[in-house]
Amino acid sequence: MEPLELIANALKLMGEGTKVYVEITLMAANAGLIPVDKDVVAVAGTGKGADTALRIKPANAARFFDLRIKEVIAKPNDF
Repeated sequence: MEPLELIANALKLMGEGTKVYVEITLMAANAGLIPVDKDVVAVAGTGKGADTALRIKPANAARFFDLRIKEVIAKPNDF
């Protein structure tokens, strides 16, 4: 298993929305659309709709392991 696949599968342990949220936060930080020195709140989910909200300190892909999930605001119980 490739390292990125392993990370994705580990994030899915908290639900698909968590994995999606980390991915979109990385992409937004890479594009310079969100700050990497301040926490952000975003909502993500699956095809069923938005079901996860997290407070996170973003990072760009080059500094992936600086990314921090600070608070789980909402996540589904059944995934």
